[in-house]
Amino acid sequence: MKKTLLGLGIIAALTPAMASAEGGYLGASYGRTELNVSDSEKAELGSLGLSVDDTDQGWKIFGGYRFNDNVAVEVFHADLGDAEVSDGTDWVKVGTDGYGVSAVGLLPVSEKFDLFAKAGMFHWSADLTSSVGVSDGDDGTDLTYGIGAAYNMKNVSFRAEFERYDISGDDVDMISAGVQINF
Repeated sequence: MKKTLLGLGIIAALTPAMASAEGGYLGASYGRTELNVSDSEKAELGSLGLSVDDTDQGWKIFGGYRFNDNVAVEVFHADLGDAEVSDGTDWVKVGTDGYGVSAVGLLPVSEKFDLFAKAGMFHWSADLTSSVGVSDGDDGTDLTYGIGAAYNMKNVSFRAEFERYDISGDDVDMISAGVQINF
């Protein structure tokens, strides 16, 4: 009987802390994206008279559910911007966007500050366009992962994060800042 009461007491003591950590959230982030083109690839393209613009602006919208202090799941839609190769006159652009789901592990550092890491799957669509009328597309599902930090107020959190999206063997990185509304 004492063990049962002790167990119920521990559960009752932990319930307020757990209840304050759990709940749904919605948010948006905006930042800088970069297609990881190696220096040797840029040099090779440069020797052909081509330049590479591998950075752009990206954004995402996301929603999630935090089960407790340490575990959440997120669904998201991300636009990773465009990468462009040009010879000064003609150009080819590839734009990538998609949606995904990630498991999120959180480490509360204080009452208002969390660190987090996440990993999941990203279903992407890449569209190629050019100044000479050529177009093409591709899609697939690949790994995404990232790390970040959040500053939490009562119903609002501010996030900064780094994410890597594996797009059929090519990496696109996004560094972003965002806000989320907590329910």
